[in-house]
Amino acid sequence: MVTIKDVAKLAGVSTSTASRAMHDSSIISEATKERVRQAMAELDYSPNFSAQNLVNRKTNTIGIVLPVRENQDSLGDNPFFMQIIQGISSVCSQNDYMVSLATGRSDRELEKNTQTLIRSGNIDKIIFLYSKKGDPIFTAVKKQRKVSSVVVGQAYDAPSPNIHYVDNNNYQASQDATKFLWEKGYRHIVYAYTDMQELVQSDRYEGYRTYATQKQLTDYSLHLSRTNDEANVAKLQSFLADHPEVQAFIACDDIQAIRLQRLFKIIDVAPDRYAIFGFNNSLITKIASPALTSVDIFPYELGEKAATVLLGQAENSQNQTLIIPHKIIERESTPSLTVKTN
Repeated sequence: MVTIKDVAKLAGVSTSTASRAMHDSSIISEATKERVRQAMAELDYSPNFSAQNLVNRKTNTIGIVLPVRENQDSLGDNPFFMQIIQGISSVCSQNDYMVSLATGRSDRELEKNTQTLIRSGNIDKIIFLYSKKGDPIFTAVKKQRKVSSVVVGQAYDAPSPNIHYVDNNNYQASQDATKFLWEKGYRHIVYAYTDMQELVQSDRYEGYRTYATQKQLTDYSLHLSRTNDEANVAKLQSFLADHPEVQAFIACDDIQAIRLQRLFKIIDVAPDRYAIFGFNNSLITKIASPALTSVDIFPYELGEKAATVLLGQAENSQNQTLIIPHKIIERESTPSLTVKTN
């Protein structure tokens, strides 16, 4: 295995000089740094970052905290999280940083895993891929003054120099989604969600409700479980029986939209009986049947911006919250109705 001693020997410098050159020390000349870089390339040498972290008490790793899920498979199956992690990883790779994930099936497990991640890896940079009021994990991390954090989601806490937020305007995006359906002729629209404690879901509900109130539409909401399809079937059947006038559903995200399509199939409802509108515009929207209209919130860009802000490289990074725009992508799941708009 190639070591730093091999690099130093090939470059014609001491081991300590090679190490300083790799860390771009100002006391090393550019000519020497270039010789060391050429030696590294020729030998295909990669620095042992873990060993350096132990010695220097510094880290080149960003921690990523995923939301609590009882079934961790649901995280891996969700394209939103995969895309946002890809965006983070792209920026980290360009800056010689690595990423490490913390997950958990409960608040207690996630808090323990996050604290272990910080201590064992000596990590002082964290990205939260969710925003949730009263979250014990975020509260615990916030108390560690040496740790800087970026939250992908709504800012709900007092401003802090160590905490930034990267988000979409989910309230406006949901108003736009409701307006889109209203202009298509839909007058009885349901908001389907899984957990209103997650601020992205509550923001989207508030946007829906605001536009529904403005147009004097009935405010419908339907809670569906992430894991219990048997209970979901019974709840959906009961809801539709109580509200036969319903025409369309705005799902809190694309996974919920796909869940609705599957539930309609189980209860033998025609796939085009109800319009369905999702959020995130993930890959599954294109292969759904019918293909799903969705709000593109650009998750890859969210990840890129979160990592860039955390590494202090973003323009206007002093702003506590940076907003990424959204865009409605229309597909077959929201055909126009033959209803005259007012």
